[in-house]
Amino acid sequence: MYTSLQEAKEEIWKRWNDADLQREVLKYIGELPEKFGHEPLAVLARPVATPNFEFYAFKEVAQRASLLPLCHGFLGDKLCSGNSDKLALGKLTFFHGKGRNNGDKTISRNIINFHTEDGQPFKDARTAWGEEFVTFHHRMLSAELPGVELTDNTIWLNKMGGKPEHFYPRLLALFVCHGVLFENFHSEGHEAEFNHQIVRPAYERVIKHFGIKPLIVPVVPIEREREQYWTWYPGHLEKEVTALLDSAK
Repeated sequence: MYTSLQEAKEEIWKRWNDADLQREVLKYIGELPEKFGHEPLAVLARPVATPNFEFYAFKEVAQRASLLPLCHGFLGDKLCSGNSDKLALGKLTFFHGKGRNNGDKTISRNIINFHTEDGQPFKDARTAWGEEFVTFHHRMLSAELPGVELTDNTIWLNKMGGKPEHFYPRLLALFVCHGVLFENFHSEGHEAEFNHQIVRPAYERVIKHFGIKPLIVPVVPIEREREQYWTWYPGHLEKEVTALLDSAK
């Protein structure tokens, strides 16, 4: 399923400059999302962009690919404390290095009231101090990782069918020639079933239609992809978050 970073870096420009392929992709999708179509992009598809360690890794590999980094957002998606990745957006874990016995030194802070905000669309949720949830995450990201483009493609995803089983073929078709998707599709854990039922069939449909595979590069090393570390935040950000939480008391 994956393409090496070096191969993707070279291949995307060959495909981008193929006008017939671009027309074929547009016909298949029907409509490109915001910010697509001007230049090939490096894309990370996440509900909310945030400066966790995964985003640091994403910006670094996007730079190595010499592509503009873009977060394909889905702000209409909902907060869900039962989903570990979404929980990590409301309960931030800050990494302060290794301890004496090489253990991880971390501390977590709830930035939302899960009793009132759980189940809310990300775009409607608010932090414990009253700031819009998305505004807070994007503000932190802009300060820590300037240059990452942000979009909310909720409307586009809804036009493509609204549910992953409907929109995933068109989503993956974007990476036939309009960009490189940076993603780790886990084969174990709670994501394995989603990948088996949704991602793999969509991937095969795209290959069957175009005769070439979408360009997908792991955003983090495969041997480390299941580490919780990628959902954590640099320790220096804890001070700002603690001050904001204190202001709400």
